[in-house]
Amino acid sequence: MIGQRIGTIRTKKKMSLSQLAERSRVTKSYLSQIERNICTNPSIKFVEKVAGALNVNPEALIGWGQNEEEVPNLNNHFTYVKKCLLTIDDKQLKELKDYIDFTL
Repeated sequence: MIGQRIGTIRTKKKMSLSQLAERSRVTKSYLSQIERNICTNPSIKFVEKVAGALNVNPEALIGWGQNEEEVPNLNNHFTYVKKCLLTIDDKQLKELKDYIDFTL
């Protein structure tokens, strides 16, 4: 179950429940309920937040794969984004900002 996977990964990473709650920006009480399988159907947004805080793919928490591999090095992604940002015009930059604001 998802709660058990979250707890296992969190423990392997030597992260407290409070630390994970803070990093993922979810409440500690809800996270605790998920880990104890009191609540068993978290939203996709919750899964994404917790996966990001644990630095794993959301699929690892959902159980779609047995792999708990960490997300690839973000520095490579930032370098790519930085290169792209240097080539876009002001209109495209505003559209990108609006898209980011919309998804947050």
